[in-house]
Amino acid sequence: MDKITKVGILGAAALIGAGLAALSEERIREFVKEKVDTGALSKEEGKMLVEDLVKETKKQRLDLEKNIVEKIRATVLKADKELANLEDRIAETKIQELEAELERMKSLRKTEK
Repeated sequence: MDKITKVGILGAAALIGAGLAALSEERIREFVKEKVDTGALSKEEGKMLVEDLVKETKKQRLDLEKNIVEKIRATVLKADKELANLEDRIAETKIQELEAELERMKSLRKTEK
């Protein structure tokens, strides 16, 4: 896998995480606003709750993003190794085919003499 593709995959994972974080923060704010509006929480309690929940959500999201990026990285490394092994096997097969063809040509030459 080339470097451009690898960077694209890692970038996409980061963008997805950022989008989810923004969505969660908006939902947290809406939920707490409803609780403040109904009187279940004071404005100060609501503000503190939003800050705490947003902070915790961001921390969990960062942990999740790190795990995703690490899994992607490990998968890419594994794919790179498998590709390298496959390339080696193909090269070895080609060498064997060329050697066999050379031997065949040598034996034909001997019979022509």
